[in-house]
Amino acid sequence: MKNLIKTLLIASILISTMPAGFSQELSIEKFKSLVKEQAQKDLLKYNVDESEVVVGHLPVETLSLPDGKVSVEIVSGSTGLSAREYKKINIKVNGRYVRSYYAPIETKAYKYAAVAKQVIQRDKVIPLQAVEFKKVNIVGNLGNTLDQNDIAREIVATKMFYPGDLITKRYTISKPDIVKNAMVTVNFTTGSTLNVSVEGIALMQGNIGDTIQVKNKRFNKIYTGEVVGVNQVLVQI
Repeated sequence: MKNLIKTLLIASILISTMPAGFSQELSIEKFKSLVKEQAQKDLLKYNVDESEVVVGHLPVETLSLPDGKVSVEIVSGSTGLSAREYKKINIKVNGRYVRSYYAPIETKAYKYAAVAKQVIQRDKVIPLQAVEFKKVNIVGNLGNTLDQNDIAREIVATKMFYPGDLITKRYTISKPDIVKNAMVTVNFTTGSTLNVSVEGIALMQGNIGDTIQVKNKRFNKIYTGEVVGVNQVLVQI
């Protein structure tokens, strides 16, 4: 009886001196599962249609953490998301930061987006018939793709696109009042008096108020004037 009482006393002392939160061992497979789930959740803000996330090999079997509900936060770098990279993972228990760990993550994110169906010239309005909409991997271009509504608004390519190229916001602009190489009407004036109007070719693109150069093919001369309307240039002489 005395030994039993002694044992119970020792046990009660040990329990009273233990920290409030017992240590838990989080298996690395569970950790990888949490990371994958969070990565796919993070992709939802880009309206992707489908995603694939693979967390690569990690050289440990368990992570020691305080007791409580474990969650993870994937820290995005300044370059955004790439197909394969080591990502910093902040580990939280009951919503509070505990530690960070780096994990190799391979990501694919699919979305229906504008792809060139034929060659699209630089500085030209992108015609709808030159584009098709396909489910493509947009990792590296999250938030940078174009849909049918974007193409229908008449946008201009700032680079040449070849068949199969993804058309992105990075290399397109809204259609300006004058597109480079477009036929324009050049109005020549002296003071406030309109003298003559001729056709010309825009050597630059521009919006109302911009100063651009135009070329009169008939006389093979280049003039500098102000954009005053859609395909309208005013030259003071």
